[in-house]
Amino acid sequence: MRLLFALLIAFPLAAQDPAGQPKPRLELADSARRRAAPASAEAPPPAMRADTAAAGVKGILRTSFVRNQTLLGIALYGPAFAATVTDAAVPGSAAYLVMAGGSFFAAAELSRDLQISEGMELLATRAPLRGAAIGAALLYAMTGKREYAAGLFFGSILGTTGALTLGSRLTPGAAMGSMFGADAAATLAMSTMYALNTDAGGARTRAAVGAGAAIAGMQLGAMYASYASYEVTAGDVQTLWASSLIGAAAAGAAVASGTPDTRTTTFTLIGGGLAGLVAGDRWLVRRYDHSRSEGSLVSVAGVAGALMGGGVAVLVGAGDRSNAATVALAAAGAVGGVVVAERWLGVRPDAGRRLSQRLTITPQSLALAAARVPGTYSIVSYSF
Repeated sequence: MRLLFALLIAFPLAAQDPAGQPKPRLELADSARRRAAPASAEAPPPAMRADTAAAGVKGILRTSFVRNQTLLGIALYGPAFAATVTDAAVPGSAAYLVMAGGSFFAAAELSRDLQISEGMELLATRAPLRGAAIGAALLYAMTGKREYAAGLFFGSILGTTGALTLGSRLTPGAAMGSMFGADAAATLAMSTMYALNTDAGGARTRAAVGAGAAIAGMQLGAMYASYASYEVTAGDVQTLWASSLIGAAAAGAAVASGTPDTRTTTFTLIGGGLAGLVAGDRWLVRRYDHSRSEGSLVSVAGVAGALMGGGVAVLVGAGDRSNAATVALAAAGAVGGVVVAERWLGVRPDAGRRLSQRLTITPQSLALAAARVPGTYSIVSYSF
């Protein structure tokens, strides 16, 4: 019976498979689906993108310049404009909506008419904030009234206008350097006046000095990045904040446990910050070229290292959490975090300014001079 059943099965199978042909390979369902399609098979058409209003707005906001200006319109331009034109709630709300919405349309139109470079984008995002602070400080210095709305609005608008006007001539490093210079100069001026306890003219004088220092610092920061004999990128400038704060923390360890007066403490921190700034320029900016993401990561690593150092100081039994040992270990941990980040990133060495970029020879002027054509010609120029 079993033999008869086997013969009944074998004969149909033998009739289906030709003699001498290999038997087909058994394919599982998943493996069959993963098998490549024949070359003759047509590729499936690409998925159609939904043509919706949300997709159109998303496409416009994908431009970082438009997105950042829209956010500034919501958080800065709009509130400052509303507070400038009226004190009433309903007209103020209308003014806010007009300015916030107008910021989006203005930025979208500018992005179509102008070629927004990276330097312009960096300045247009950061300069309005510094401009608003400078405008508010100057308005207070002139009037003595604590009504800053007009200064905030006009200062932010002037900051954006200056960024779009001057940013095209600046590299990203020079643009970021101008912002760093404004912050550093204003901080240095205000800290010095606080240490000296300068009350001549009161708060109005301090506001005017801080605003003037910020304006001068913008120029100095841009010149530093533009005329340095080595490459200064936007990420390099970001690392300078980390190095200056580490220097201030290291100097603070000298006065953390004692009872120095305000002048001694402030000048100690200022000296440490300046020393850290010089060290950052020497060991980070001149040696490496950081991208913006790498500069941010170095700063985050410094903060993480400082937290670890402070935590170790507490764990080993430091009774006072603000004593010199805790601050010193926090500064040492920050230095270690920066070093580890640099080794982990493997950032490229500084490109510098090659001789070919400094030395310029004008063949036309050389030919005219050789032909003894009268006139004054610039044959060779060298930039330092």
